[in-house]
Amino acid sequence: MASILQALFDGIASGAIYGIIALGLSLQFGVMKIINFAHGSFLMIAMYLSYVAANSLGLHLLAAIPVVVAVLYVVGLAAQRWLIEPVYMKESTREPISVLIFTTGLWIFLDNLFLVIAGPDYRTPDSDWATGIFIVGDVILTYPQVAGLIIAVLVTVALVAFMRFTRLGRAIRATGQDREAANVLGIDSASVYRTSFAIGLAVLGVSGPLLLASYPVDPFIGDLFGLRAFIVVVLGGIGSIGGALAGGLLVGLIESLGAQFLPITYSQALIFGVFLAVLYFRPQGLFGMERA
Repeated sequence: MASILQALFDGIASGAIYGIIALGLSLQFGVMKIINFAHGSFLMIAMYLSYVAANSLGLHLLAAIPVVVAVLYVVGLAAQRWLIEPVYMKESTREPISVLIFTTGLWIFLDNLFLVIAGPDYRTPDSDWATGIFIVGDVILTYPQVAGLIIAVLVTVALVAFMRFTRLGRAIRATGQDREAANVLGIDSASVYRTSFAIGLAVLGVSGPLLLASYPVDPFIGDLFGLRAFIVVVLGGIGSIGGALAGGLLVGLIESLGAQFLPITYSQALIFGVFLAVLYFRPQGLFGMERA
């Protein structure tokens, strides 16, 4: 029973981090209708920034979150303005395939760029907090797990409130629903796209320090979590912010609880089995709205 409780908490904690990683990707698709395949590479950049903040600047990993978020926001503005927007705006289709191809190339480029810059070695932060634990009954809780779970809920609630109750959030939602109609109403869709892409990367930046507390960073760390983010977004419902967190928790629980009863390779296959089943029976995702 103790092992099940431990697996349950571990699954919720890791699923919360998956949810944060997927939030930005879900927002970007909800507005621009594209899947950013370089999302995992931007996560890798966030983790390297966190490593530098912790080891070179001496910041606590939690204190590094605002720094990483600010840098990722600026990177997102620049990437959308100078890289993605010129490709995106050339297509009249609502799901521009050329952007998918471009972000795939960007993914490969960034991974190999950091392989040249940082080398292939794994890097871990000099942080006692990352290894801190406390015990509740028979369950061992780590500081990063508890912090990640709390921060994931706060970030999701804050993003939902921003999208619903602010002028900019409503403009983002309107542009996502119908770009042409939003332009007629005086909304600058190009500016909205830049902002929404930047917010998506800023949210992703939150997960960088939290993930670094549990996983060493290397140039290809984003490949694994980028794939997980895609699965989470599809499970939760593409474009659904709350669904991203729910999908992350589902994947985390399947991964953790499945490993209690199945070999680790089988538990990974189970995640993809659920992913394919949801695509087959409910293509809009568990919490997504069916489109006419």
